[in-house]
Amino acid sequence: MPITYPYFGSVTNVFEIIMNELGREDIIKPKKPSKKTALYGSRYSPEFVCTPFKITLGTFIESLENGATELAFGGSQGTCRLGYYWPIQKIILKKLGYDFKFIIFDWDDPIQSLKCFKNISNGCNLLQTIRALRIGWIKHRYIDLVDKLLRYYRAIELNKGITEAVAENAYQMIVETKGMKNIRKLDKQISHLFQNEVDIQKDLNPLKVAIVGEIYVVHEPILNLNIYKILNNLGVVCNTPNTVRKQSDIGQKLNPFIKMHYKLARETAKPYLPYNCGGCAQDSIGSTILCKKEGWDGMIHLYPFTCLPEIIARNIIPQISRKIDMPVLSLVVDELTGEVGYQTRIEAFTDLLERRRNKEK
Repeated sequence: MPITYPYFGSVTNVFEIIMNELGREDIIKPKKPSKKTALYGSRYSPEFVCTPFKITLGTFIESLENGATELAFGGSQGTCRLGYYWPIQKIILKKLGYDFKFIIFDWDDPIQSLKCFKNISNGCNLLQTIRALRIGWIKHRYIDLVDKLLRYYRAIELNKGITEAVAENAYQMIVETKGMKNIRKLDKQISHLFQNEVDIQKDLNPLKVAIVGEIYVVHEPILNLNIYKILNNLGVVCNTPNTVRKQSDIGQKLNPFIKMHYKLARETAKPYLPYNCGGCAQDSIGSTILCKKEGWDGMIHLYPFTCLPEIIARNIIPQISRKIDMPVLSLVVDELTGEVGYQTRIEAFTDLLERRRNKEK
């Protein structure tokens, strides 16, 4: 029974890694979402549902057309609409005549997720399943490292396009590396790869812009219109503290000596939003303050149209922005967002940051 999963930027590699470690050879890799994917999802989705719902539905339709029969989806029964994604998508896909089985991993229930991964493995026992997941979360750290280096080096590269090629090689190297001894060496290998292969303008002091917001939009290029590349092409270094590893990296989550960014962000946000209203709202609010302390020049807040938690954050962040003197640009996106107007707003924001920096000198 061929298995597939939604496309999710570079994080897509993590599920492939885990499936490989579990012995599954019948993976149907999802295609990178396109305008056609968005059209499929929008055609069959409720009009005012979250945009990530539409994109993941469109991705599932394309994968089902390619022969998938098992649809894997990570979610939770939390306080936003994510918990309703797969039941509603199941109804829609059944009505369209597809024959399939949904496999759900609940982020809030690690035991359920462990059992689920064991059940879909190719005969792995419990210890082998834990080992596969451990390799997955460790490799996920290196995928995040590649993302960070890509978004830094691409902004100051001398030969345009070389950084993206190096990053693709690095992602593939992470997926293909076997054995924990070799995996542990990836950290230095990846750093050396970028340092040796990418020629940079060493005398630059580029602007630094952080990206926060709803996690799918933050990581999926089809929805954020490749915002990291837009900023890099403007000579701006960028990255996001809002990573999917906050759900998957059990090793760091259980380590009492490591405080992951999302935990610190949620604590920082409590004076402004004292409870979790769902999604990444607290993360976005707390990250605004933390990014100022960490020396970022500005921040872009991304969220999909109709995302209720991020709409709450959107109404709180301007107050924090004024209070701590942190420039913030909020961008709402959906499958119909125009690229020209979107890029114009980003260019205007970076011009503002450049003027602020020059004024402070």
